[in-house]
Amino acid sequence: MATVAELVDRYLQWCAQQRSKSTLKFYRSRLAKFRAEFGARNWESLTQIEIEDHLSLVGQTASNSTRHHNVVALNTIQNWALARNLIAAAVFEKLEKPRPGQRTRIPTPEETEIILSAGSEAFCRIYQALRQCGARPGELCRATIADIKEGGTVIELTEHKTARKTGKPRRILVGAKMRQLINEAIGDRKEGRIFLSPTGRPWKPENLSRTFRKIRDDHGLKKDLVLYLARHEFGTKATEKLGIHAAGEMLGHTQVTTTQRYAHADENKLRSQQDDVLD
Repeated sequence: MATVAELVDRYLQWCAQQRSKSTLKFYRSRLAKFRAEFGARNWESLTQIEIEDHLSLVGQTASNSTRHHNVVALNTIQNWALARNLIAAAVFEKLEKPRPGQRTRIPTPEETEIILSAGSEAFCRIYQALRQCGARPGELCRATIADIKEGGTVIELTEHKTARKTGKPRRILVGAKMRQLINEAIGDRKEGRIFLSPTGRPWKPENLSRTFRKIRDDHGLKKDLVLYLARHEFGTKATEKLGIHAAGEMLGHTQVTTTQRYAHADENKLRSQQDDVLD
């Protein structure tokens, strides 16, 4: 029988060959504590209650999204092992999966002003770029000067979240304002990442998020204000101004149902139009 450590390592090796680097990183981080606690145990000796206790313990100070992802990781590796006959039977059935945190609002102008006034020049540049184009933080952190194509009008990424689904590169459109931010970030450099941190090193999504949270917390802003809301802000405004299909294209969505989360009804506008519904 395989130990937990053996199965986790084998699964991560499979991910390294079959999945993107970001997917590999996700499962490595999500399974690290599970491997550390149960690594020497045979997988089939585990019990449902042990796994539930583990999830409860590691999730004490975690967000709902993190706890949700921990459950997803365990479900995925067990299903993977079952499909390949690496284990004889499931050791746990349904695990309670918290609803991940929903990003359902956009930052207020006052919040944005505080974030931009307190951030470094390097931080503000990439944050403004995220707001301008609606890219995922990881996409802009990963983008290189070589990824700028078609005369500077698009950033084209071969490795991205939906690459396996679409088989196509992720195209981040570059308008005039976005181009100015890119030019400022690059300067006279000819290679490397587009956006660099204050230390001159490439931004990592976790460092970018950590910087955002520090500014937020230092200035007493609400805890639900997170870096990813820059994408939500763009998606919401693009959906309202350009329509759901155009917004989905710009956000890199594969299905219009994904873009629908950005289609927030303006109750004040609806209220003012209510009398026009019936003649």
